[in-house]
Amino acid sequence: MDLARLRAATDILEAWREAQDRPGNPGRSAGGVMAESVGSRLALGVDGVDLCLDGGLACGGLHEVRCELARDIGAGTGFALGLAALAAGHGRERGSRIVWINDPAARVDGGGLFPAGLAQYGLDPGAMTLVEPRDLQEAMWAADEAAGCNGLAAMVFHIRGNPARFDITATRRLLLRARENGVLALVLRQSGQEEATAALTRWRAQTDVSGVDELDQRGVGAMRLSLTLERNRAGRTGQWLLAWNPKSRVFKHAASRSLSADTQPAHSLHRLHQSANRQDPSRTMGQVLDRRQDFGHAS
Repeated sequence: MDLARLRAATDILEAWREAQDRPGNPGRSAGGVMAESVGSRLALGVDGVDLCLDGGLACGGLHEVRCELARDIGAGTGFALGLAALAAGHGRERGSRIVWINDPAARVDGGGLFPAGLAQYGLDPGAMTLVEPRDLQEAMWAADEAAGCNGLAAMVFHIRGNPARFDITATRRLLLRARENGVLALVLRQSGQEEATAALTRWRAQTDVSGVDELDQRGVGAMRLSLTLERNRAGRTGQWLLAWNPKSRVFKHAASRSLSADTQPAHSLHRLHQSANRQDPSRTMGQVLDRRQDFGHAS
């Protein structure tokens, strides 16, 4: 982005803030924060989790979902998408669009979003805007601009590791922008360690063994999310095993994976008889043709 466009965007942003701060604007409170976003909570639908969050996640705020290992990015992405879907259905007056911003370094081993998979997960791919900048600096700028959009339900910033540029000052700026506009801002940190940020909550997401399908006991059911609330400004933390229901678009408690003696795992198949479960006999070598003497000769 060149300097002229940056100055134009800054002028537009300042003009919008002045209009919002006028005394006659009913959308502002005395503190300068949108009255609609004050006290707005996003309930996850699980009593134990919502109790720790004092009713749910703050819609106008910044929250972090951390995956310590790259292999757990599927669980982190699933949790972030579920939260974004809840936000899209929660605040229809603010819009239902979701902006997903990818740090280029995160796509190396984290992959990208697939429209058919989003639809199967219960989201409308047409309501999502995918932003793929060229570097981290542009990605951070896009996240700031998205968090400042008034008609946005959620913003997800997928980042890899703990880059020095994305420090506590950058996260505090995201928090303030999201709070002003009532946007649910999520930082999906792939292969990242714990560090001090301005996020209101920090979750560690890990994969877990899937349960059985509700219609077919021998089929694989919904993906389970092992979630640990590591940091919460409300003070309470916890650990839960949740699953996302793509039909009702809510989280629910996942059943424990303890199996009785008469219960087979979801991935088990009918076992063969012991006499059939043995190594194949060694096979004799077939005919071998040596064509090396014909190399270089026309047929």
